[in-house]
Amino acid sequence: MRDAIASISGIRGVFNESLLPSDIVRYAGNFVDLVPEKRFLVCRDTRSTGDVISRVICGALLGRGADVVDYGVLSTPALFRESRTRKAPAIMITASHNEPDWNGLKFIIDGRGIIQPELERILQPGRRSGTRGAKPSAEEPMGRLTRGPTTSYNSELVRMAGEGSGDGVKVVIDVNGGAAVYHAPAILERLGCLLTVLGGTPGLFSRMVDPTGDDLELLSQTVKEKRADVGFAFDCDGDRLVLVDADGRKRTGDYMLTLALMELLPSIQNRSVVVSVDTTQAVDEVVEELGGMVYRSKVGEANVITKMAETGSRLGGEGSSGGVIDGEFNSCRDSMLAAIAIVKAVKSKGTKVFDRVKSYSQVRLKTVMDRRKAVTAVKKLEREHPEGDSLDGLKIGLSRRSWVLVRPSGTEDVVRVSAESTSEKEAEIIARSFLNEVKKFGA
Repeated sequence: MRDAIASISGIRGVFNESLLPSDIVRYAGNFVDLVPEKRFLVCRDTRSTGDVISRVICGALLGRGADVVDYGVLSTPALFRESRTRKAPAIMITASHNEPDWNGLKFIIDGRGIIQPELERILQPGRRSGTRGAKPSAEEPMGRLTRGPTTSYNSELVRMAGEGSGDGVKVVIDVNGGAAVYHAPAILERLGCLLTVLGGTPGLFSRMVDPTGDDLELLSQTVKEKRADVGFAFDCDGDRLVLVDADGRKRTGDYMLTLALMELLPSIQNRSVVVSVDTTQAVDEVVEELGGMVYRSKVGEANVITKMAETGSRLGGEGSSGGVIDGEFNSCRDSMLAAIAIVKAVKSKGTKVFDRVKSYSQVRLKTVMDRRKAVTAVKKLEREHPEGDSLDGLKIGLSRRSWVLVRPSGTEDVVRVSAESTSEKEAEIIARSFLNEVKKFGA
């Protein structure tokens, strides 16, 4: 049985195996104790276990005297935005990019993700309560459950972009049965895009949940057949985005992020950007050309956002995950913000915009390894390479145009090896070499 994984990115496991109803009740109860507000927003992505987990969470919150607004199915960015505008804590039921048999909980406080001390309080033993822990006492009257109103997320994004601002751009989207089915088609149609939708049945997954790891063959083929300008693929909770260009080529998350920043930065004054340590150096070149500054954070959306607050940066992102963070709109990775920026770039500059993006070749590999062994392996690697940067795992600059990063995952029992160079062949050689070293040290 796989163990549940807990980090500030969320608590994830297989429901009724590593993620038990009694644990969910405990986490929800501790979250009630953590925040002063007693009105909570709850929603889920389209996984089959989402509905039952939602019932468990709502029951636990109501039993602790909290009011609950149940939004049903929304994307993670939509719930973050709703939490921010309504100044209410929220729980998103999702395992993000993990496969469909996983599910989990993401905790949000007034539009931001939790930090480590808050996670520790949510995980603590708390009150003794089984799955029926929602029974109210005389001191804690039962809370009230209401259905969520229609979120303003879609209309806000359309208003920001400008209705019709993508008029005539031919777009194919692969929502793969995920929560983006309730956002991406409606938003892009209002921008005026000529739209083809793949995977539009909620909960029906026809490829890997994580679009960064799938070859996106159907999307690429459809873009070519339809002679579309661009294609987009989303993950299950709608925060990750992968781009397919007009020639049907799947592009990396780093490429997508670089293109989006090229479009967004010239129109804003604050041009400092925060990206994770594993994001392409092409971002540095683009930002510096535009007079901005790049800051690096540990891998993980919450770490990027924390660094954005520290540095006063408006924009951020992670190349490995796909998505753009605009701190003035949302404190999370938002696939639709990125998609809109790219549609507008294509509208104003045509598909030749894809050739203007500075890009390097990146190879990302991973090997399954118990997390304790993974940490030990990376420490051994540090002793072999004392020149490396240990901000998050170990990053080694191999030349002016190449680097490698080795780090244990925070959400899975794997070690990830990312390498970047001027050619895919060289990046592959670098990544494989260091992957073999990690396997040796972790054996």
